[in-house]
Amino acid sequence: MSDPVFKAVASEAGDDPLDYVMSDATVDRYGDSIVAEGWKLTNFRKNPVALFGHNSNFVIGHWKNVRVEGGKLLGRLELLGEGISERLDEIRAAVAAGVLRAVSVGFRPLAADPMPGGKGAKFTSSELVECSLVAIPANPNALQLAKSLNLSDDVQRMIFGEPAEGVTPILRRDGTGKSAKSPPFSRNTKMPTLAERIETAQTEIVELKDKLADETRADDVDATVIEALTTELETKEATLASLRRAEAALSKSSTSVVTDERRDQQQNEQRSERRPFAMPAKKVAPKDYVLRSAVATALGHVLKRNPADVLLERYGDDAVTRAVFDVVTRAASAPATTTTTGWAAELVQTAILDFIESLLPLSVYPGLSERGGRFTFGRNGIVSLPARNTGNSVGGSFVGQGAPIPVRQGAFTSTSLTPKKMAVISTFTREIAQHSTPSIEAVLREAIQEDTAVAIDTVLLDATAASAVRPAGLRNGVTATTATSGGGFAALVGDLKALIAALIASSNGRIRQPVWIMNPIQVLSASVTQNAGGDFPFKAEIAEGNLLGYPILQSTTVAAGMVFLVDAADFFSATGDDPVFDMSDQATLHMEDTTPLAIGTTGTPNTVAAPVRSLFQTDTLALRMILDMNWAMRRTGTVAWTQSVTW
Repeated sequence: MSDPVFKAVASEAGDDPLDYVMSDATVDRYGDSIVAEGWKLTNFRKNPVALFGHNSNFVIGHWKNVRVEGGKLLGRLELLGEGISERLDEIRAAVAAGVLRAVSVGFRPLAADPMPGGKGAKFTSSELVECSLVAIPANPNALQLAKSLNLSDDVQRMIFGEPAEGVTPILRRDGTGKSAKSPPFSRNTKMPTLAERIETAQTEIVELKDKLADETRADDVDATVIEALTTELETKEATLASLRRAEAALSKSSTSVVTDERRDQQQNEQRSERRPFAMPAKKVAPKDYVLRSAVATALGHVLKRNPADVLLERYGDDAVTRAVFDVVTRAASAPATTTTTGWAAELVQTAILDFIESLLPLSVYPGLSERGGRFTFGRNGIVSLPARNTGNSVGGSFVGQGAPIPVRQGAFTSTSLTPKKMAVISTFTREIAQHSTPSIEAVLREAIQEDTAVAIDTVLLDATAASAVRPAGLRNGVTATTATSGGGFAALVGDLKALIAALIASSNGRIRQPVWIMNPIQVLSASVTQNAGGDFPFKAEIAEGNLLGYPILQSTTVAAGMVFLVDAADFFSATGDDPVFDMSDQATLHMEDTTPLAIGTTGTPNTVAAPVRSLFQTDTLALRMILDMNWAMRRTGTVAWTQSVTW
């Protein structure tokens, strides 16, 4: 089988810069001609890859709709997506501008006849092997257009190469019969990014303006110098404008120009993430941005490195991840855009709310919070919740003609929510942090979910009154409904009826979104309890998450045998803007999840907490999360509960 032959042809610019004439029957300066009707395309269509300069290591896309039409071989170039590499993005810009209009077909001659006169060959049958985008001759017009796009010097040399004599060069085999070598192409060439070019242009403009200002203030004004500086300044400003237009056209994900030293170091080290072959970016749930901050904090402490550097290495130069990290970790210089309305401020709030909702499988709190009123404290120290006194009616009345209309006065009360500090500490060994990467996100997620669920629900479901330290529990001030004795179906129905009746009575019949709260054991018991006929009346409904039409919130933090019925519409909650994560490996902790004590308290006798663990001695890490949080029932009489059920 003969080696491939390469033949280039330049296409005229049309309406669509991606439509190309891949080959035609034009006789080139070597006397060769390819008969269009003789093209064999079957094998090529199986893998219609598009290269640059016949370089198999530089794939730029693929060919579509390759066909013979009007005595020409035509095709449409589909380029790879934006953002894969800066060099490919610059080539995309050159194609869009019409700078790159030449392609070269690599083919195997199957049959050929001599051309009249004995010079060259007429290829009557040819098998298409590949088709590459190649350089066009370095004519002045094309070079000027390329310079206006501010393409890098390397890309200009790669596109135009050395000056050529014509527009139809042909690469032939050498005397040994080997295929002609493609021009060398280096993928590791160090060149400034587009963002760095813009920053350099801005610096040069500032320097020129300073020089121009100094010249105009001088006593002996030199008109020639001022004119030269003015002309140079106009040229630099035009160049900067072109760079900015190119940046907008190339990619929405182009690296932004910043002056922060940490960002400059990140760009210079070129650590940003790259996705091969237009692979879509991984979708990140808002809550995972908070977990990423926790992971960076934990690994930074373990590895004795700056958490910001750990964040960059693991997740790349992602603006959203960095914004949430700066807020959650109270970074010394958070980006100004973090508080800009319309972007990071709302995103951080969404991330925190989504993070709290991630506790849903384990905690009662998110299920109540999403059905009631939910607020953030923001800069407010108090969130006031007005509520109507249900004892007074402002309803209208029927009156006779000329009779006075009753005047009624509504009575309102208010409940105030002030920030309460909810804090939890999760511990794990150093080996987990060092050897579970990259699954440490799952480890921390599980630890935070489990420990936070216990911390919140333990307070939420108790009977303790509100104080300066904590919110009131749901059972505070509410008398328990007596459970039905005897067990079985009769006891189940009796307790359900009693709780509904109690809630209706205490709320004066104004219930809106009642929800059941119970332990999974009670949910299972209600599902498998049979009536006298042997049926399971509640099984199908409970499988859908409801009981008597009301949603069920289940959690192991609810004591077994205890059942709540709460009007969730009156459950109002407020949280801080963001949680704060801290790590330690040297603290001493009282390992108690309900009533932790100070490590040692002076007294008679002295009180010493137990059990106690030294993180340093046991090579253990502790992750502490602090989040401002508070809740309250807006109206009284919206909670009913019972305990010691017999079913």
